Amino acid sequence: MSVLHQQRIRVSYNPQSFFGPERPWDTFCPRCSDLGLAEAHGVSATWTEAITKADNHLRHYHCRYCIETQKPAGRCDYMGELFERCPLCQPVCKGCDGLAVYPANYNTPSELSADLTVFGLGPIFCPGCAGVISLIPLDPEAIS
Repeated sequence: MSVLHQQRIRVSYNPQSFFGPERPWDTFCPRCSDLGLAEAHGVSATWTEAITKADNHLRHYHCRYCIETQKPAGRCDYMGELFERCPLCQPVCKGCDGLAVYPANYNTPSELSADLTVFGLGPIFCPGCAGVISLIPLDPEAIS
């Protein structure tokens, strides 16, 4: 079984398939199957043909740079793992020009704010996309 890119395209050998020994290689994309696309499944005669078919599927239907329209953006000591919006899959936010990041470990802005308060920091959120633009100190004397 092979995994291509971050998308989980599955290529497997199945000689008992409906098409029999003439086309034993199955190519399956669970993401497209969930969306109901007919292109989610394919059969091939050789392994090379199956891998080529999977790669062509990824190039046509999926972005190579992101996972579900979010791409990794590094790690912050205060917010943990960060993601940003993929500029190839989504329009760039006009409020922050695509600079905002999204912490992976938090479900709500209030959870993030509560954890950052321990460090004496507060997040600045983009009004357009609700991503974190910057962290500022909560102590006014620390600014000067």
